[in-house]
Amino acid sequence: MKKTLVAIAALAAVTGAMAQVTISGIVDQSVTRIITKDSSASTTATTTSIGSQYTGADLNIGGSEDLGNGLTARFNVGMFLDADSAFATDATNYQSFVGIAGGFGDVQIGQFFSVMHSVNASYDAAGYSQVNTSHQVTQGASGAVGANLGQLVANHIQYTLPKLVDGLTVKVSKAYGEAVFGDQTQIGAMYSAGGFGAGYAQSREATSATTTTAKSSYGLSYDFGVAKVVYSAQARKLSTAATGDSGTQYGVIVPFGALSIGVSMTSYKMPSLAVNTGGSGYNVLAKYDLSKRTALIAQTGRDTIDTGTNQGDTSAQTSFGLWHSF
Repeated sequence: MKKTLVAIAALAAVTGAMAQVTISGIVDQSVTRIITKDSSASTTATTTSIGSQYTGADLNIGGSEDLGNGLTARFNVGMFLDADSAFATDATNYQSFVGIAGGFGDVQIGQFFSVMHSVNASYDAAGYSQVNTSHQVTQGASGAVGANLGQLVANHIQYTLPKLVDGLTVKVSKAYGEAVFGDQTQIGAMYSAGGFGAGYAQSREATSATTTTAKSSYGLSYDFGVAKVVYSAQARKLSTAATGDSGTQYGVIVPFGALSIGVSMTSYKMPSLAVNTGGSGYNVLAKYDLSKRTALIAQTGRDTIDTGTNQGDTSAQTSFGLWHSF
């Protein structure tokens, strides 16, 4: 349950009115077994306690204020919590932003997840987590080239259009690299009607003074009630590369009361990498809800390098954890 504070002194002094502030967050902790094996059958296995395996652990202080005339202001100050390191002091900036909304739409400024992240996370049958490596093409995971464009984006201005069609959300954003290069733009849309869902996002980033990287991601899903099927595809193209990278994922989510199981199969081709140019894998997520705010999480995944210098290498993770939101 979110804890509600009445911030009287500070806000009343500025606005002459009271505003409600909420404190919320997530604690996400797992025990994880990681096994890597190369083509010569040499194996390395480690067991460790890892935080943020499922959704991430964070602490947020947020609030909103009715400005009148159909306008609402809001803010969020978020910190990423490292629960798996002794004497950890790296509660770093997470989603922190300020925004204003009205009949014109919604404007948000700060650091927060991009629309590409929303598309990737919404169309992933096995959970958008550290165990799942299915979005390497757009996320930059596992040695992929480029910034993690689908993750948190700083120096970020995002505009959400007013509702044009029921179920449709359209967003446009610009982020600044604070250097000669690094600026990026994104545009995306998500639509849902009944059991059907669809999403698309594309981005362009100046990865150097002379190079740009274009990325795109789309997803489709349909919920039949007894099961939900999901498909997604990603692409990336460096302006200096002759060919682009691509990846696909398809999966299914099946509910069994408080238990839900998601399974996804993934393949990717990444010729832009000098070493490992293609791979495939699977991911399985089991989530058992103990309450509306607490769940047991079990995940397992395996990634195999199918082409490239390290062809035949595999990496497997199995994780069991506890997730709680407040």
